[in-house]
Amino acid sequence: MLIGVISDTHNDTGCIRKAVNFFNLRNVDLVLHCGDIFSPDVAKGFAKLNCGFKAVYGNNDLDRSGLENVISEFGMIQEAPFEFKISGKLFVMLHKPFNIGVIAANNKYDYVLYGHLHKVSVETEGKTTILNPGEACGQRYGRKTIALIDLIINHTEIFDLDNLI
Repeated sequence: MLIGVISDTHNDTGCIRKAVNFFNLRNVDLVLHCGDIFSPDVAKGFAKLNCGFKAVYGNNDLDRSGLENVISEFGMIQEAPFEFKISGKLFVMLHKPFNIGVIAANNKYDYVLYGHLHKVSVETEGKTTILNPGEACGQRYGRKTIALIDLIINHTEIFDLDNLI
């Protein structure tokens, strides 16, 4: 099973279009968004995914009811922490990385996903992979990144959107 991970799109329709195209070409089974989509109109870009979509609200997702209305047509969005299982692996998705070390150290989760910092980070603590896919919008550090998690081989890889397609 292949999982796409994206965060901090910040109203950038171009990065969403590139990411959706990449995820569709790679035949991902599910896309996870770690927050800060920004607006319901922009969220509509994720409707073009050929797979499921789950997201958490970020600190800049102010129109929560609008986001929920749009996203409910093709996926789901909810408050963090969002805990769920995929192929027997336990995930927790956050936006802000509060208590990430404590969450990972309890060895409960296979994957802890977060955004907010706009900086790519892939770490392992015990059995837990801790992932921040970076900023898809590239507005803070200039690097537009997303991630893929291959659950079959337990491998996480970061991709630069500007080097794709």
